[in-house]
Amino acid sequence: MYWLFLISFIITVLIPDLVTGNVWFLSETRVEEVAIFLMGILTFAIILKNEQQILFHKKEKEKDEKRIEQTVKDLVESYSYIGEVNRKMDILMGIALGLTDRTTLSQSHEKETYHSIINAANSLLKAELTSLKFVEVETAKTRKEFLPEEGEMVKNEVLTAMEENVNIKKYKNALIISSHQEMHGVKSYLIIHDYDTEEENNPKNMEILKVFASQALFLYSYTHPRQ
Repeated sequence: MYWLFLISFIITVLIPDLVTGNVWFLSETRVEEVAIFLMGILTFAIILKNEQQILFHKKEKEKDEKRIEQTVKDLVESYSYIGEVNRKMDILMGIALGLTDRTTLSQSHEKETYHSIINAANSLLKAELTSLKFVEVETAKTRKEFLPEEGEMVKNEVLTAMEENVNIKKYKNALIISSHQEMHGVKSYLIIHDYDTEEENNPKNMEILKVFASQALFLYSYTHPRQ
């Protein structure tokens, strides 16, 4: 493109030497003026074309940068999602392995497993406080419980009032997760306080919490056959 500018400039400068006489009905001076005018138009067209190419390349570069930024963003989100899934799978596997190792289900190991479930629920919803209760459905009597040192407690009547097909319920500032079913007339309840609402809106997190509640009930029914 720059060579065209140079050639156009040289021709324009040499026009007085190139035009040596009248052309048809035009005098030599008029021919030179017309030639210089035409060369000016040609030079302007070259400049305009060059500007269009620069603008085109600039837009393409911006598109490429946006595509790169989006690709990087997608990769970061993908790695973050994979890491989150792996973390949740580790939590589930850790608790499941603890439940299947029946030979070590001593009283201390049972309590440790319950606390693992509570800590996993806290981690999953980024919560501050989580309690775990085992309540007799018909009488609303507490069979076993693990409560935080502080925080508002939810009465058993609120827990047992949950409908049979409802496993998740909000009560005041707490989120209640119940086991899918009852065993020996008892249901388990996770009561989670001060949690991250964004994590709550993730359906997968809610399913995992229901699994936690059911795993806790399974452990309880195994260590307390009937009362």
